[in-house]
Amino acid sequence: MKKFFSVFLFLLLAAVPGVQAQKWKAFQGALVPARTKIMLYAFQRKAESAVLRAAAARQLPGRVVPGQPVIKISSLSNFAPTKNEINAAFPKAHFPLFPFQENDREMYRGMALDAEGKSLRHILQNGLEVSKSHYENFAAYDGQEYPEDAAAIYAAHSPKHAQYYILSDLNSEQYLPVILHIKKVGWRMTVSVPHDIPPSWIYRVSALLKVGGQLQWGEIKWQNKGFVFLPYPVPPSKK
Repeated sequence: MKKFFSVFLFLLLAAVPGVQAQKWKAFQGALVPARTKIMLYAFQRKAESAVLRAAAARQLPGRVVPGQPVIKISSLSNFAPTKNEINAAFPKAHFPLFPFQENDREMYRGMALDAEGKSLRHILQNGLEVSKSHYENFAAYDGQEYPEDAAAIYAAHSPKHAQYYILSDLNSEQYLPVILHIKKVGWRMTVSVPHDIPPSWIYRVSALLKVGGQLQWGEIKWQNKGFVFLPYPVPPSKK
């Protein structure tokens, strides 16, 4: 009886033009977030493909990718953004899109480092040291038993999650926002690594630098006693 009454009420409401129009507007409104999410996913996939194509082209000797120069950095602080510049852009729509998504090979760690690049250079040469972590171990990825107060390095399987940590623990007005692409271990969304992470586990370092007055993601490397920045290709407009 209840089922029959529910069907009857639905048909009655559907027959009223005003209610029907209201329901259609509500339905359209529900579609907007889903449509936006799908468009953003497709846009991000195009950006990631462009980055990988450019990276492959750079591996060829003497090959220069048009419009994507390698920027030699004499003073990293000249390119490092300020707190205000980051906070003004994040998380608004004009914040530069990070072109990578979760994959089966990498996990990600977002960090806010010193603007001069001393910490980044140390990480590239020595890896991430668990003794410098301020976080305690929770359910280590390797399933091993560790002391209750053991320190751990955390990383996320989602780069979107890791991106939020470029805003944390900012002790200076100007700083270097980076996302480390690390060898993927474990299965949780947030991974606890209670030991040092060697340089061999760090596949790539993405940095958000100020180039020509604009914030831009790119790969940063220590090369020939200096930093170089390889801007990621800017994908086509969302429009």
